[in-house]
Amino acid sequence: MKRFVALIGGSLFLVGLPLVLILTGVTPVAVASALVDAVTVRNPVQLGMQVGLLGLWSTWLWGFGSVIIDIVRTWGARHDHSVGVMSSRYSLLFVVALWSILFVSRPAPAAARSAPSEQVVVAATSAVDELSHDAVPLALGSSAVLIASLLAYVSFLRDKQLRLAPAGSFMPPISQRSAFTWAELNHRYRAQHADQIHEATQGMLHTGIGSPFVHVPIGISANETVVVALAPGTRFDIVAADIELAKTAARHLIAVVQLAARGGSIHVVVESLSKLGGLDLSNDASPNVSLSGTNTVIRVVIDVSQDAHAPSLVVASNEAVVKICVLSDYPNRMQLGTNGWMLMPSEQHVSVFGLTEFETSVVQDLLTESNKPAEEDKRHCEPIDADWNVCVRLLGPVDAETRNGVPLSFEKSKSLELLAWLTTHRERPTRVAARTALWEISVQDATFNNVVSGLRRGLASGSVGVDQIEFLPKTFSDHLSIHGSVITDVDVLNNAVSLVKKRGDRESWFGLRDALDRVRDLPFAGTDYLWPDSEGITSNFILSVITGSIMAAEHALQQGDTEGVFWATGQGLKVLHGHEELVALRMRAYGEVGDRVGVNAEWSSYERSLLHDSWSGGAPSPRIVALKRELIG
Repeated sequence: MKRFVALIGGSLFLVGLPLVLILTGVTPVAVASALVDAVTVRNPVQLGMQVGLLGLWSTWLWGFGSVIIDIVRTWGARHDHSVGVMSSRYSLLFVVALWSILFVSRPAPAAARSAPSEQVVVAATSAVDELSHDAVPLALGSSAVLIASLLAYVSFLRDKQLRLAPAGSFMPPISQRSAFTWAELNHRYRAQHADQIHEATQGMLHTGIGSPFVHVPIGISANETVVVALAPGTRFDIVAADIELAKTAARHLIAVVQLAARGGSIHVVVESLSKLGGLDLSNDASPNVSLSGTNTVIRVVIDVSQDAHAPSLVVASNEAVVKICVLSDYPNRMQLGTNGWMLMPSEQHVSVFGLTEFETSVVQDLLTESNKPAEEDKRHCEPIDADWNVCVRLLGPVDAETRNGVPLSFEKSKSLELLAWLTTHRERPTRVAARTALWEISVQDATFNNVVSGLRRGLASGSVGVDQIEFLPKTFSDHLSIHGSVITDVDVLNNAVSLVKKRGDRESWFGLRDALDRVRDLPFAGTDYLWPDSEGITSNFILSVITGSIMAAEHALQQGDTEGVFWATGQGLKVLHGHEELVALRMRAYGEVGDRVGVNAEWSSYERSLLHDSWSGGAPSPRIVALKRELIG
């Protein structure tokens, strides 16, 4: 009897378990893919499920391997009478039982097929059902609209800080956690081919004949995005017996509404002291704000009571109410039932979007760090090699040229990107860091080595007349550094600014003008590099150009060189149009020569730039307004 029990249990484990998992779609490949997605979007619930399923497959693989090993050993000892002894180890016990039944007692194997397998089926099906029912809201990575809105808002915050930064400023780098979050959002944005999502998010906020309303995506049904309209006088409920699941779905809705309503005539109020406050972009702690003004209010109410006879929620004429609760019979609601989330009253099945507390935390950190003001630049500028040989041009389209102006060519675009990375990361040039920055996924060593070899060949092609210089030395460690004679146009500019501050002679001013002449466009223009933005390199390159332009323009203004002012400020406006300090210098240059038409032309150009930039809200700076009145009345 003991042998039959061992044989039945072992058969269910070795054959029944993988069969059930495969039939239910839980293959090792599917589990690994879902695990990667769960790690990427940082969903702890799905991560735990996938780790459990992966552990189940690992246990089966270990048991299968043990059985194979014991079969080999048993076959080798088939003439030994001890084979018939029942072992205490389960894998060997199964092998001995199988051996004794097939070759010793030879009973009919039909008994093995009569054993029930419900226990294994239930264990495997339970995990699959929990995923298929969509009880857990989708993570941040699944919401293309929210990702696009977040990226647009981060860009808005950075642009605002750059425009308000005075000359000689420096943008402190964001933390590694926030940089990873920003890069992850960009990876998701690209993977979803969401190039036109940003335009779609702008259309979520509508202003009609009456008060404005917002269309909010709440989930996916049949591969189509489901939206709900939050208009004045309406109410929408998010209902789940597990209030935490309802909160996760509500956080997504709140975040989208706050981003869509930013700077408009809609206010978002969350009546709770919990972490449900979402991204806290425009929350108001006043519970009666909906009655105090004419602006439209989207009020979020949390109700954990299960009293079916509680007083009905009153909705004011200028507000839309979103209620998060555990019990509701309101017609317009999204409810979690035994079959997953349903949109009522149509009973449409929806895989809802969500935002976990952890995701909310990392997004809040990213927004907070992106909103940090610029600081005074106290960094020490290392002097460049006077006998430099190669200049990597980053202030515009990325390329490289020799000291004589001969362009360098590279077989692979990644080789040129690696050159740009190495020249901007001289303090920590490691192979691991370079591979992490240049590739979104892990690459083979051979691929990276080919890129490095291509870079060496490209640099060597421009070393004519240069003796015994190895621009990219070969090492047997993780260190990967570039030779000091390879510089960038940003190094030239920073060095020129430093020399002007130290000496201020005629030669240093000519050097600054020559450095500014290298500015062609926005830093890294025409590339799709992610690392310059995530590390704040692009922002600081822009500030370097602005600092040099302001210094050169002020010097030209003091010398009475009006054309010099326009040229210097024009170089700065190439990287940041509408910069207030640069515009003010141009207006003053016109004012110095009494050109009122020129002052008005610069003012009109400044007003047009405000219409295209959301950072200002369309309102001109009081400082520029005062300057205009000073110059032309």
